[in-house]
Amino acid sequence: MTPAQARELALALAGAVEKPHHELTSFRLPGAKGRIFATLTPDGAELRVFIKDEAARDAWIAREAGVVEPLFWGAKRCGVKLLLAKARPGWVKELLAQSWRENGGSA
Repeated sequence: MTPAQARELALALAGAVEKPHHELTSFRLPGAKGRIFATLTPDGAELRVFIKDEAARDAWIAREAGVVEPLFWGAKRCGVKLLLAKARPGWVKELLAQSWRENGGSA
């Protein structure tokens, strides 16, 4: 999967917008809060998806070992990071949609 494909999937979610976030590209919910549901590294190698549901994070990591890894904010796990070159669009779409919903997105 390419960074352009990941961008397309993220922006296909209702109201999603793209904005810079430090050195990253962020994908956010619309509105004043603009919660981030995913980020893309500058080199396009990693998509970081913020999944709050711990069981869901663990399931994705186990299901796609070597492609999906834990994402930490300090010592706290806050989501998963995907190695885009090995990722499949179908399940990347699922992960992005889950994060979008968990962070307040609605159709």
